[in-house]
Amino acid sequence: MTQLRLLVLIAACFVALSTTGAAWAAPTTIDFESFTGPSVFSNAEPPLTVGAATFSGGMILTAVTGLMSNSSTVYGTASFCTGCASSITITFSTPVSEVSAEVLNGIPGDVSYTVSSNLGDSVTKSLGLDIATDHDTFTFPGPGITSVTVTTTTPNPARWDFFVDNISFNESPTSNPFPTSKSECKDGGWRGFGLFKNQGDCVSYVATEGRNPPG
Repeated sequence: MTQLRLLVLIAACFVALSTTGAAWAAPTTIDFESFTGPSVFSNAEPPLTVGAATFSGGMILTAVTGLMSNSSTVYGTASFCTGCASSITITFSTPVSEVSAEVLNGIPGDVSYTVSSNLGDSVTKSLGLDIATDHDTFTFPGPGITSVTVTTTTPNPARWDFFVDNISFNESPTSNPFPTSKSECKDGGWRGFGLFKNQGDCVSYVATEGRNPPG
């Protein structure tokens, strides 16, 4: 009898773990190592799509000259790169959560960088140029993030030089694109669907069984 109970308990745990894995995708990390570029800036490239993320505003570079803390492949922009923008934008094809991105500075001195999301959240940090201070990781918990933008504030607004690498995020569940219970709308859950303007809008959709459309 004890053996039978143990087998039932193991089976229940296995089902629970399987269900959790199906609901949420494993974290995705983009490190650009499948790409190769020059070591110096040249011309802006078309938007680069890697899985659920699209990068725009810059170009791929490998073993960047003067970038001390990172000799791998990165995505960057600079004022002396023809056609490059003064910001790097990362757009996600579906709402994601737990977004983090490493930002690397290429300008001498202390430079402030601000990373902001479509939800209105932003983080600002100051980076130097030596191997210990030229990089830092910016993080947003989400959920409901569909885009992230990296910008810089330099003493000379016409001059910028920075990179991103090791972008990590969790993709939202895709089994059901619409909420089926009010609890799914609470604690920020409404953002994960990428459809509703606020929690009340999401709750109203559930209460009316979809007769009151999002937005």
